[in-house]
Order: sequence, then C-alpha cells, then structure tokens
Amino acid sequence: MALTFQIVGHKKSGKTTLIKDFLTMTDYKFSVVKHTHLPIDIPNTTDTGKFFEHSDDVLLLNNEQTIHYERNPPTTELDKIKLIQQSTSASFIIIEGIKELDFPKLVLLKPDEAKTEFANITNIKEFISIQGNKQSIDIEDKDTRKQFINNFLKDIKNDR
Repeated sequence: MALTFQIVGHKKSGKTTLIKDFLTMTDYKFSVVKHTHLPIDIPNTTDTGKFFEHSDDVLLLNNEQTIHYERNPPTTELDKIKLIQQSTSASFIIIEGIKELDFPKLVLLKPDEAKTEFANITNIKEFISIQGNKQSIDIEDKDTRKQFINNFLKDIKNDR
C-alpha cells in the first residue's frame, strides 16, 4: 500500500509548486489527491458531460491515461483515500489539503504566517516555506528543496 502524506497551507503558500517538485525531483511514483471546494465542471455539451449526466460512473480511456468520474463516491474523504491506497501502484500518495485527516503533514507557511495559525492541525511533521518564513524550514532554494524532499521521503518510509 502506498505511503500517504499531506501538504497543507493557505492559498498561495506554494502547495502546487511543492507537489510538482515532489513529482519531478525524485524517481518515485506518486498519486496525487487534489481537494477543491469548487464543483468540477463537465459541460453537458460534450460526450463526456452527457455520459456523466446520465450514468453513475464514467471511465475515460486512451493510450496515455485513464480518468474515472464517479457520481456516488464513498461518503467520507478518508474512505475515498482508502480506495486510492488500495488501487494505486504508486509508492506515495500526496494529499493536497483536507487538513482534518490525520496523515503526516507538511505545512507551508507564507512569509507573514505563524505556526500558531495551524494549532488545530494534527500530525504535523514539519513547518516549511518556499517564500521565506523565519518560523519554518526554508526550502526556497531548489537544491535545498530537493534535498529536503528526498530526506522527507526516506524518513516517512522508515517510520512505517
């Protein structure tokens, strides 16, 4: 089963940049769970939209990727994550957001933020910043970030 961890932080803290670096600065395979508060818009003017509108599940296949749209997924975020954990061939699953879950977390701080803003968050492994924050580990430099990422993945594997 894939090792799962979270990257959390406020909007524009660098979550997407850091996740992209996890995906490109290592040789591991990753699955990514992106949490969004907005509805996913699949226009019903397309074939995909028409199928999605009138069926419970749609599986899109082509030579490079498979996308599964599911109308009635499990009811909790944790149950949805468990499905991915059981089915992925990736070594790691990165969850962006969903602070309520209890997986190990990296918290990204913006320059003006304090650790205390995340006092209600569980299982925080590190406070980090790619924007310069004196209360966190500074991984603004790409070489430092790559070293941090590789050390973090090694540590999380050893915690198992």
